[in-house]
Amino acid sequence: MIDRTTADMPGTLMYQPIATPARRRVRHSPARCVAALAMVAVLTLPSPATGQERVVREQLNGWINLRSDVQLSRRWFVEPELVLRMHGPVNKMAQAFPRVGVRFQPMPALMLNWGYAYVETWPYGKLPVALQFPEHRMWQQVQLSHAVGRVAISHRYRLEQRWLGRMALERGESRVQNWVRSNRMRYRLQAVVPLQGATLDDGEFYANVSEEPFLNWGANIRGNVFDQNRLGATLGRRVSKALRIEVGYLEQLLQKPDGRTLERNHTLVLNILSNFSLAGDSPTGSSAGAPRR
Repeated sequence: MIDRTTADMPGTLMYQPIATPARRRVRHSPARCVAALAMVAVLTLPSPATGQERVVREQLNGWINLRSDVQLSRRWFVEPELVLRMHGPVNKMAQAFPRVGVRFQPMPALMLNWGYAYVETWPYGKLPVALQFPEHRMWQQVQLSHAVGRVAISHRYRLEQRWLGRMALERGESRVQNWVRSNRMRYRLQAVVPLQGATLDDGEFYANVSEEPFLNWGANIRGNVFDQNRLGATLGRRVSKALRIEVGYLEQLLQKPDGRTLERNHTLVLNILSNFSLAGDSPTGSSAGAPRR
């Protein structure tokens, strides 16, 4: 399924006057954070059972993301979204889901989200599922943002509750036999960099780089505590204050439930991101560069 420092120690104080050593401010660079996340993702991959070799299949996919931020008041937003994921990269539908979220934004650097998605997944690629199946998904999310120079950094923490339909054939038709509950947590580190100046203005381009590992947990999780990892980069253009378009590439390393087979999906990405206000004000802008969910 498509739908991954320490401070310097002071030297010896012998024969020195008693004084409080100066503390050096430690900065965590985005590059170090991404490297640490990639290491965590690799270390959480379970070792295959003795005598079994891990199977990795390379595939080419295409993802289209249509998302809007609708401002209801100064601090409340609604986020409707449609996600289409295809294989080949656009030869066969792999996954489609409408999604809607509600966001409370008490301050510019803090966003709190709740949402629901209905997901439909089809057999696709070299490691297809047996039957098309549905999923109901709810999530809760906290996003923190800050700037390092002209680079906008965001940290997104998300918890998901998932109900996946377990399918069986009855008289030639596939039907849901029961719903399998699982949980997933995700952390995304993202950096957005203006390419034509210190700020991002209408008509200008920007780069968007992100890293996101996913981990599963729950009674129904056996071989795939590590679910997937996404490493992506897009080139975006702010057409206007209300519209941005991004194109790029995402590598998705996805582990199947058996813990032995993996997909490495080379994914072409198109994001169309809009925002508008029903509060009588001009759009304040969305969580910049926050597609690919």
